[in-house]
Order: sequence, then C-alpha cells, then structure tokens
Amino acid sequence: MTRDAKKSTSISLRSALENLRLPQFAKSRTSGPVVVALEGPNGVGKTTLCRNLARLLDAPQCLGTDAAWFSESFKVRMIREADWFASAMFFFSGCFEQMRTLGNRPEPLVVMDRSLWSTLAVHASDNVQHLEALLTMLQPIAGEVQVPTLTLTLKASFATCQSRIAKKTGVDRELDQLTASAAFHAREEEFYQWLASQRPEVVPLDAETVDPDELAKRAVTLIRRVAPC
Repeated sequence: MTRDAKKSTSISLRSALENLRLPQFAKSRTSGPVVVALEGPNGVGKTTLCRNLARLLDAPQCLGTDAAWFSESFKVRMIREADWFASAMFFFSGCFEQMRTLGNRPEPLVVMDRSLWSTLAVHASDNVQHLEALLTMLQPIAGEVQVPTLTLTLKASFATCQSRIAKKTGVDRELDQLTASAAFHAREEEFYQWLASQRPEVVPLDAETVDPDELAKRAVTLIRRVAPC
C-alpha cells in the first residue's frame, strides 16, 4: 500500500468513526473488584505490563477472554480461519463470561490483558463496516454487558511493536503477525483514540519512550486514582 493510500484509508476510518457511537453498557458494579484492562496493538507490551502490575499491586492477572475459550487449536481457528462475525461472537462471549466471573472475585483489584475493546479494535481496523455491524448487534444487550473499570491503551510505533513481536516464538508470534502492517497499526491507533473520546475511563499511555519499569510506575499512578490499592 502506498503512502497516499495509507493516508486515505486512515482518513476514511477517522471520518466513519466520527459518525459512530458506542451503546450504553451496564453501570459499574457496586461490589466485586476494580478491573483494569490493558489494550493496544500486538507487540506494544500489554503482557509485560500486566505481569509487572500484578507484582507491584499484589493483584491477580487474567486474560480478557475466559480461559475456557483458549484451547490452542480453537483459538487459532477463531483468529486465523473463522469468518469475521463468528470470530467476533466467539471473543465477545468469552469476554462477557470473564467479566461475569470476575464479579465474584474477593480481591479488590484485577489486572486484565485485553478486553472486549480488542474485538472492536480489530474489526474496526480491518473493515469499519464490520464495526458498524457489531455496534448495532451490541445495542440491545449492552445494558447487560460489564466493561472494565479502567482501560489503559498502550501506544508505540509500528516499528517498535514489530521488534517486540520478532522476539516471540511459535503460535503467539504467528498470530501477532497476521495484522502486522503499518496501515492496520495506524487504524488501530485511530480506533483507540475514538474509544477514549467515547469513554472517559479509557486512558492512553505512552509505551514507546519509557522502559517497562517506568511504564509500570506510570500505570500504577493512574490505577491508584480509581482503585483501592
């Protein structure tokens, strides 16, 4: 894709997003833990930050999708082979179930690697019409859907993310490379900017210019504004 084509695609997505609105999701629970989700493109450092926050805050960590959904063969099929709508429904259901079960946890804080926002981000970046369809589908059920208390969206350049993906091995590296293009990365960034404009509890965090320890310290500062830790 040429530079002009990439720019045109980004402008097209930005224009489409301006006309879209998230549905009204469920109000935050009055009981159960504060759920802090980490979002951002593949290779941005979500898993490392999740691990560091769990250590610094003495909090459990989990995936955004319930672990029962993550048999290796099924995960690969849903990410790499399934039709887009089947993949979206699969990950939505796992995210909804994860948030339901987290409501029964006794800890005051849980750190989560990805959430339902990732499913929307991927489909927005792939085809904005898919995002429109998913938002329409969510409209009648959104009032039953719990979303994270705080979402930190990590930002880093495409080159930085690619260098980190290159250090992975096996299936994790293979799946991350499915969306490894500068154009897709730019559209994901557009989506997360739009998400932050829709949800005040979605906060961007620069993961480009700081090391993992400093990034964790900055994240802890943000988390302590909303969580009993």
